[in-house]
Amino acid sequence: MILALAIALAQSESAGRDTYLRRCAWCHGDTGRGDGASAAGMFPRPRDFVRADYRIRSTPHGRLPTDEDLARAIEKGLPGTPMPAWEKILSRDEIAQLVRYLKSLSPRFADERPTPIAVPSGPGSAERGRELYRKARCTLCHGDAGRGDGGIATTLYYEWGLSPPARNLTRGWTFKGGHDPRDLYLRITGGLNGTPMGPYADLLTDRERWDLAHYVASLDVEPSETTEDFVVTATYIDGEVPSGHDAPEWGKTRPITIPLGAQVIRDAPIRWWSPTAGSVTLRALWNGREIAFLVEWGDPTGRGYADSAFLQFPAEAGTKPYLLHGDEDESVLRWHWQSDLAPVEPMGFSVHPFWKEGRRHVVFRRSASGTPGFRPDEFIPLLVSVRDGSNGERGDRRALTTWIYVRPEPRKTFNPWLEALACFLGVVLLQVWILKKVRS
Repeated sequence: MILALAIALAQSESAGRDTYLRRCAWCHGDTGRGDGASAAGMFPRPRDFVRADYRIRSTPHGRLPTDEDLARAIEKGLPGTPMPAWEKILSRDEIAQLVRYLKSLSPRFADERPTPIAVPSGPGSAERGRELYRKARCTLCHGDAGRGDGGIATTLYYEWGLSPPARNLTRGWTFKGGHDPRDLYLRITGGLNGTPMGPYADLLTDRERWDLAHYVASLDVEPSETTEDFVVTATYIDGEVPSGHDAPEWGKTRPITIPLGAQVIRDAPIRWWSPTAGSVTLRALWNGREIAFLVEWGDPTGRGYADSAFLQFPAEAGTKPYLLHGDEDESVLRWHWQSDLAPVEPMGFSVHPFWKEGRRHVVFRRSASGTPGFRPDEFIPLLVSVRDGSNGERGDRRALTTWIYVRPEPRKTFNPWLEALACFLGVVLLQVWILKKVRS
């Protein structure tokens, strides 16, 4: 029986090796050292399976992951990295075989037996967690509002020298290991190997860590970077178009959140890079004479870096030029703002920036006439792009949307309730007139 079991394990490991060489070696290398043919163009670099230093685990700090941890990373992938999800490509048996093979690459698995962290049961208190968030000094890295803008966030380094951003806790769907309270409890308790995020197992009690996990989960308020809405309506107002990002008029608009993609750069130091901002929230107002756009995005570092944003429109009505710069046949116009340049008002538009608690707000304002011209119920193509200077985003190394549309809303000439009442009374009067005609 023991011999049969050994043969079965050897066969499973051999099958896992075949899957590895076919699916994984291109990034992780033939021997699992993280030195595959495409590794040099990736950030972060592929995992070194021989070193076996795993960050996303259900085990204490510095310990090996469980088989379930490895299987989950393969199945679900790691958001924000080049590691994709394989659950729709590999079967469960193939993933189990692959896990066995990955463990065979490191001698550590022969000597250590991973033991998962025990997760508390019962409800946690986000209210108590709020106080613990400050008591445990989470604000130093993650900021008061959890947007990754803490006072020491720009001084953090991985053990191998790279400078990581502190995690924006309002974007839970970007967390590599999940964002429900259980997942967060494991990260808080066990830390993330090789990063500034250390374990809190000896600093907070089990209950305190459970409450803190529930509070962090409650900060997850930003939508994921997917949308089916690519039209922003410029809401009509009777008064002046505001320049301030916090003007009450913006509350009358319907915001849309649009995904941002990384611009492909030829001859860049790395092929894979992640822009800081994954999405922008866009609002628009107009009064028939002027139009204003409020652009908002996550920017953890704020002042001191050359951040920028622009709105891009076709230079000629009825066209949709090449995505970023246009081309020689169809050109584009841009309304541009850059934080390290003196404010100017070229081509009749003004820019009003503001930054607070890891969030950038920029209002672009211009006359509704000219080029492009804004008229009621017309759809004008629009592209939005932003850059975070602290992330090395320079020149065309930026995040941008696809072409979307802005539609200026027509002025409402009647109160809709009065208009409905007028229609009702008109129908009643028409019926009375018809009845009188019939009786006469």
